[in-house]
Amino acid sequence: MNAKLKTLQIIHFALCGGVFLFALVTIFLNREMMFFDANPATTAAFNPIFPVVGLVTLSAGIFFFKNVISKIDTSDDVDSKISQYQTAFIISAAMLEGAALFNIVGLFLTHNTFFLLFAAVNFIFLVLKRPTKDKLISALQLQYPDTEAL
Repeated sequence: MNAKLKTLQIIHFALCGGVFLFALVTIFLNREMMFFDANPATTAAFNPIFPVVGLVTLSAGIFFFKNVISKIDTSDDVDSKISQYQTAFIISAAMLEGAALFNIVGLFLTHNTFFLLFAAVNFIFLVLKRPTKDKLISALQLQYPDTEAL
């Protein structure tokens, strides 16, 4: 397996692990005070910011990833393509992680588990974004001689 792909998988695992552990610690610390309230009229005025940021960064991460991948020159060598893929993946995954962490902070500050839903959505997309050989081949549209280097 390509060392760059293995590196991406380790980075992905670290990002997922960080979000998951932060959520567990936050839930553990607030387990006695947590409640669910989706009504913006009964919560603080800044609270709608948390879900909006979660959804905007989700969309922006997907858009950014596709935009960078579409700009990769097909005549470049495999290592150059993989490096550009790495850049797109890391920034997209960091956006998803940031939004998940932001919503977990919203849970921590307000004790409202409504924000945990948006953190979970971003976390699920982050988990599904795990880089694999097949996803790399598909995204970069690699052909036979190049696929064997992975």
